[in-house]
Amino acid sequence: MGDRSPLAASKIIDDAASPALGRDARLRGAAALVAMGLAAGGAGELSYDQLKQRFRSAMARDSIDSLATLILGGGYLFYLAERGENPRCATVLDAVLFLSTCVSVGYAQVHACTPAGKAIASFVMAFGPALAASALGAPAGMPSGAQDQNRAILERLDAILEALRAPR
Repeated sequence: MGDRSPLAASKIIDDAASPALGRDARLRGAAALVAMGLAAGGAGELSYDQLKQRFRSAMARDSIDSLATLILGGGYLFYLAERGENPRCATVLDAVLFLSTCVSVGYAQVHACTPAGKAIASFVMAFGPALAASALGAPAGMPSGAQDQNRAILERLDAILEALRAPR
């Protein structure tokens, strides 16, 4: 089983993203926790294909929780990255507002100033809209045939209701 220690996660961060995360120890620690979470349960090193599969399975299990985690967790990381550098990101709420707009309409008076903030915003802009669509769409377990069947049932019920309302 892979090394899940904070030291191993810090090494992942040091090796992969040191320049992007800068000098902020809290941001680096938060990113190390994310790396530990992704590496948990795996054997050996985490490959790119394993990382993709883990993201997909997490989103498929519960897309609403995944979306909330993306916005709230990403907002916290964005705040840590931008704090002190970006006057429009003075609170965690400012960062969460920015990331929630990245997932939806893409408008906010906040923008990323730091390299880490730009990386976080880019990730959310790339994956957030698809995650929001899956969270707000039909339940993942419902086959498309079931949606057609539900639609046919509703049409029939509407026809019955219309027949009952018709004058006799």
